[in-house]
Amino acid sequence: MAGGDYIAETKRLLREAPMTAVIVQNLTEEIAELEALLADESIASARMDIIGGGHSTGELTATEAAAVRRVKMERRIIDLRHRIAAIERKQRAIDRAVNALQDDEREIIRARMAGLSWEMVADKFGYSERWVKKKGGAAIEAIALMMFGTM
Repeated sequence: MAGGDYIAETKRLLREAPMTAVIVQNLTEEIAELEALLADESIASARMDIIGGGHSTGELTATEAAAVRRVKMERRIIDLRHRIAAIERKQRAIDRAVNALQDDEREIIRARMAGLSWEMVADKFGYSERWVKKKGGAAIEAIALMMFGTM
């Protein structure tokens, strides 16, 4: 990524950070739903060579079809868990970077993450909009450096 790309990515991550808890909760609920479906679906033993694609007639028996559905659901659960882990890792990195900022920078960034405009942030803290933008820009650069090792 070029320098501007890291800054743009940092801004995007900060903007999306408040939504990550909702995303994780939704994915977690999807996992719970899939696990409940797996628990309810019992299948007789199926030949694993058929599940792996070695079937020659082109049609699956009900048991084989259930086994295939089960394998797909288990793979989906694994994928969802990986996605949750990646989102949580990124959120922890954002939290560490924001917490490492100076107090005024941290307040500005948190206000922006909460959806406040630069003008609203300036009014909230009693600073000029120009100063808040300058301080916020420096904070975003610092966060980019902490998250990506470069700006």
